[in-house]
Amino acid sequence: MYNPPVSFPPDLKFSEVETFGVPTELWHRPKAIYEPIWKRYRGEGIKVAVLDTGCNPHDVLPEPVEGKSFIQGESWKDGNGHGTHCAGTVLGREGIGVAPAASLLVGKVLSNRGSGSSEAIAQGIRWAVEAGAHIISLSLGSSSPYKPMQEALQYAWTKGVIVVAAAGNSGYTGRANTIGYPARYHSECLAIGAYRKDGKRASFSSGGRELDVLSPGEDIISCSTNNGYTTMSGTSMATPDFAGLCALIQGIRLREGYAVFDGIEGVRDFLKLYTKDVGEPGFDPAHGHGIPQTSEIINALLNDQLVYV
Repeated sequence: MYNPPVSFPPDLKFSEVETFGVPTELWHRPKAIYEPIWKRYRGEGIKVAVLDTGCNPHDVLPEPVEGKSFIQGESWKDGNGHGTHCAGTVLGREGIGVAPAASLLVGKVLSNRGSGSSEAIAQGIRWAVEAGAHIISLSLGSSSPYKPMQEALQYAWTKGVIVVAAAGNSGYTGRANTIGYPARYHSECLAIGAYRKDGKRASFSSGGRELDVLSPGEDIISCSTNNGYTTMSGTSMATPDFAGLCALIQGIRLREGYAVFDGIEGVRDFLKLYTKDVGEPGFDPAHGHGIPQTSEIINALLNDQLVYV
């Protein structure tokens, strides 16, 4: 069986200068919105698996509860920087991540050069499920489908695991679907695009009928491999941001005695209640259902008014 190559989406923008002090204010993580919920709940009890280039130790990152490499000859440590940046966006402390008290599972499915195989992704997904993940974040993609990867995604959802994946950085003109796999598996994956600081869709963000929502993906500051901070742009950054939001929502659900979402359509039904339409009226392939209204979701969490579906 053909095993399609996988990599993180190309054309990411990196900052030229890294900083080593904790950033004071991030456009995508406004303290006025997040600090109230963090005083009540920060993701405790939720495991998030970041399947990427691995992860390195960092002052604002927790020690992974488990790490495993699916790349021959490489440990689960990050020799690239992509995976560490994504992990910080999910659960970095000091205002970096969305769910700073969640637990981290590190699956190295991409090499230090940023490349891997669909089989490694499939193995990593199954490993993450068995390791107890509640959320799986996949900032990677391939141009070709791979049945075992699709089956691994299906297995994850049967266990109540939410899987989110980067739509891709190929842009979208409306002529052709540019979403990569696994995000293009609509029945098995939530496809995440990116928006800019001004609330507009990022020009690099891929589009197609499988796109679900847009999350912050431009000039995202997060952890670097040398214990500093660096800026990156791409749907790779939008995906862990959304994964962190899912961690908060899923954690509150479980603490309040509700069951996990009823499959991927249950998550989509929930999102429609808390998503701002920013493109053509209703769903459109460039914007999906729009932008999740984080402030509304957090306010509902704080006041025990979250609508469960």
